Parts: sequence; structure tokens; C-alpha cells
Amino acid sequence: MKKTTLAASACLIAALTGCAAPNGPGGPGGGNQPTSDNNTTAIRCGSMALGGAVLGGLLGGKKGALKGAAVGLAACAVVEVASRQTSSSADVEKTYRTANRNALPPKAKIVAYTTAVTPQGVARTMEPIKVQSTIRAVSGTGEPVREVKEVLIAYGPDGEEFKRGEKIVNDKGGSGEFDNSFTLRLPEGAPEGVYKLRTQLYLNGAMASTNEGALQVFRGGKVALLPRDGAIVALASR
Repeated sequence: MKKTTLAASACLIAALTGCAAPNGPGGPGGGNQPTSDNNTTAIRCGSMALGGAVLGGLLGGKKGALKGAAVGLAACAVVEVASRQTSSSADVEKTYRTANRNALPPKAKIVAYTTAVTPQGVARTMEPIKVQSTIRAVSGTGEPVREVKEVLIAYGPDGEEFKRGEKIVNDKGGSGEFDNSFTLRLPEGAPEGVYKLRTQLYLNGAMASTNEGALQVFRGGKVALLPRDGAIVALASR
């Protein structure tokens, strides 16, 4: 058993080394920007998460299997990010003034923050999971909007964080409305179960809001939709 475990460990380490793309989620780039290697990285990883589960099973049964699978997920999952401005500073401030007696707030403020996940409820391994947000920020009379940043944190079926991505959504300071999206790609062989997704929104370096949701991931075949009173099937603001 000891020799088998050591051999499995060596194979896992070698596979993990092959998984990490230099500028991808396993490398210095942190997965915050799309790269041409993302799709090939996910495919090259193959059954990495499944292999990790096998090793984890040797080390600690079912609980160990989930932990081992998380190792594969952390190395091989891919996060791609894209953002764009959809409304100008002047338009956002005009709308805010109209609804607030022609006055801006005293400090920079997040006026709206909505998030949706596609697909809803369930997804297959290797199917892109898109988390898309609409963000509206307005400058205050005593504090302008300097930086708007969104962070995605993904948690595996074991409840542990395995991947995150982040993006500064505004190219310059000032009010504005922005669309920001994270696309999460799980490797083939990723463990089935409920994956939790959390987004955090930061305004000028301070957390302003957070959204949370979940979906069930399966490798194929039929699967029942999650009950609405159980895991969340659509992202909802806290």
C-alpha cells in the first residue's frame, strides 16, 4: 500500500506540473485574463481531478477522495474574464440625479449590482459556466469612483475554495455602468456534486457587496434539478 501510494503521488505531481499553463490559472498570471492556452489546458488535464480523487481515496477514504479531487481542480480549472463599460459617467450621474433631487451622494456608491449564472441549476463537466454581473457605480461629491473590482470564488463539493479570478472592471475613474463576466471551465473528470459560486464587489478598495449561488455539476446522463429550498439555483444578492 505504501509503494502504491508513493507511486500515485508521483504520477499526480507529474500530471499537475503538466497542467499549469505559464500564463494561465496555474501560473503567474493567476487566471485573470483569457489566454489562448485555456482550452488546451483544460483538455490536457483530462481526468486530473479524477486521478486526484483516486489518490485521495488511498490516503483517506471518501473524505480524502474529495480533497484529492480538489487538488486536480485547483491545478486544472480555468477562469476567463471579460468586461466592458455599457453606460457613460454622464448618463449614470444624470439618472442618479433624476432619482435623488438633482444631487449626487456624498461618497462613491454602488447603485446596482446584479449577477446571473449560465447554465442555471445544473451543468456538465467541461461545459462553460458563465457568471455575469451588471455593475453601476456613481461618484460622490467628496469621493470619486477610482476603482471597481469584482472577484469570483469557486468552491468544490467538499466546500473548499479551489479557484478564484478577479478583474478591475473600469479602465478609468468616474461613474459608469459595467458588464463583467467570469467563465469557469472545469476539467474532465471533475467530481460531481454541488459547486458554490461567490462574487465579491470592491469599490475603491473596500468591499461593497457580495452575491452567492450554486449549481450541480455532473459528468453525463440524467440529473434532477436542485430543489429551490435547497442549494440556490440562481445567484441572488445577500
